[in-house]
Amino acid sequence: MIVIRLFPFIFALTLVMTVPRTLAYKELDTCGGDREYPLGVCRYTDDCCTIKRYVMQKKINIKDVPSCGYDSPFKGKMICCPKTDTQGTTSGPPILRFTGSHLVTMRYLTEHRDDYSYRFTGVLLSSSLVLASKQCDAADDEGLPSRVKLGSQDARVNDKSDIKIYVDRPTSYKNDLVLIKLRTRLNRTQLSENVSIANLCHPYDLLGHPQFFAAGYSYNTQKNEGCKKYTMELENLNLNECKNVKVTRQIEDLATDQSHFCLRPIPTFEMKNECSKCLTATSSVLHVQRRDGSQCVAGIATPTNDECIEDESPLYFTNILTKSVSDFFNGE
Repeated sequence: MIVIRLFPFIFALTLVMTVPRTLAYKELDTCGGDREYPLGVCRYTDDCCTIKRYVMQKKINIKDVPSCGYDSPFKGKMICCPKTDTQGTTSGPPILRFTGSHLVTMRYLTEHRDDYSYRFTGVLLSSSLVLASKQCDAADDEGLPSRVKLGSQDARVNDKSDIKIYVDRPTSYKNDLVLIKLRTRLNRTQLSENVSIANLCHPYDLLGHPQFFAAGYSYNTQKNEGCKKYTMELENLNLNECKNVKVTRQIEDLATDQSHFCLRPIPTFEMKNECSKCLTATSSVLHVQRRDGSQCVAGIATPTNDECIEDESPLYFTNILTKSVSDFFNGE
């Protein structure tokens, strides 16, 4: 446990000591593969979900993590991120960059009701439906979301390529999930590289020991607004591990049968800023990283309370692959 808690500090210190002052590589360039370090690609630390696993399994030494330098002065440093090791070798499938083009952010009135801000995360299920946590319904008593924004990497930025669509009143599922209908159906032109319909997991993606990660828009609690997209690796736990999770919102059928997952975030090194990777309050979306490098959606953060989960505390995610949820989708 001590090693785990010291890991972010050691990792940060090592990176600071080894980062060169000049650009060495471009993002996703091949690196490593020499001496004792596995083959990898240059990635920003937030995007590297394999490095901690390699260190914890003692496949590499933290002091030996090579730096790739700076690809951009605005994005910080990169490291050589090991490729996924599925068979005890370093020739696993390539790590694909997660774009989150199926994620949306929702617009709400600000506290003084004189402006709007985009916050909370939903997932695009079809050309006309968005799925989100019930937490996103009338969030903080500031009313329902009035519209959604698609194709945005940062909820604070208004880009001309973003798609903004007004929405109807959400439909609730067991005080747990909501379906939000777009007033204008997306056309083929809008469903492009920046905007896509979510690829839902198949039950067989959950067999064995799937690699889970959460994704969503980070959250600024002081300004009560969304920030840029993020990902965070999760550890799958037994449901009993979530028995002490704070529950202020009564969820029907909470953690019965296969209705929910119990997962715990695995903290990684990151530069501290005003935007936090808040798993619960921003309604993070649960994904599975498949062995072929692709990703699929398996769940939504369960709205048991209004607080952010950004440490090592476990939390529930609602399984959206169950027959009950599927019937809800089809009925709407």
